[in-house]
Amino acid sequence: MYFKGINSYGDRGMILDFGDDSSKSISLEVNKAFSSISNLRLPLLNIIPSFNKIVIIFENSEIRDQNKETITLEMSDIKFQSHKSANKTWKIPACYDESFALDLKLIQRLHQITKEEIINLHTSESYYTYYIGFMPGFPYLGDIPSQLITPRLATPRIKIPARSIGIAKNHTCIYPKISPGGWNIIGQIPFDIFDLQNPNPSLFLPGDKVSFYSVSNKEFQQIQKKHFSINELIKEYSS
Repeated sequence: MYFKGINSYGDRGMILDFGDDSSKSISLEVNKAFSSISNLRLPLLNIIPSFNKIVIIFENSEIRDQNKETITLEMSDIKFQSHKSANKTWKIPACYDESFALDLKLIQRLHQITKEEIINLHTSESYYTYYIGFMPGFPYLGDIPSQLITPRLATPRIKIPARSIGIAKNHTCIYPKISPGGWNIIGQIPFDIFDLQNPNPSLFLPGDKVSFYSVSNKEFQQIQKKHFSINELIKEYSS
């Protein structure tokens, strides 16, 4: 068990601390705690998980203090070791065409590998969804093969296209919408992964496993024309 304790966060929040390291096993505990506390339906304004912390924000310090004991008891009752995942496994089409892969040549030069090797490496792994952060629906996926570990761009882009696949350090991601960002862009997927019109707007959830398979530009366009809803995507691409 990695849980270290609960600390105050400003005048309205608290932090559930799971240490300073990051790993899949720590993330499993964070995601289990996040799910359990979310299900308590406490009067909180927001609950935000990360690699090794959960930040919980209340309306004021009085409400925070009134609910601290409930959260403390919940954390002591969670059976981390016996947690059985009910998360989904995804197989997502990805196009690595140069029109989408803005930084593929940069990565080729940095690692002295070919475009085909980059694609083969990126599609060879099943990635764990550590958490959804940075913006709504943005999945932090890891860990990428060591041959692809790449630092963030020295100068972030002002505008990264929606649906872009990026890599930075030992993680990969999908941008749910147009956004500034410093990840190295290597491709794009043919559908949206976040839809506010859906009761469950994010396609991926913490703990999900995500793998990619390469499609041609023609196949990409064919899938894009289908305009899948979130529910249709779940049926089509997850198990």
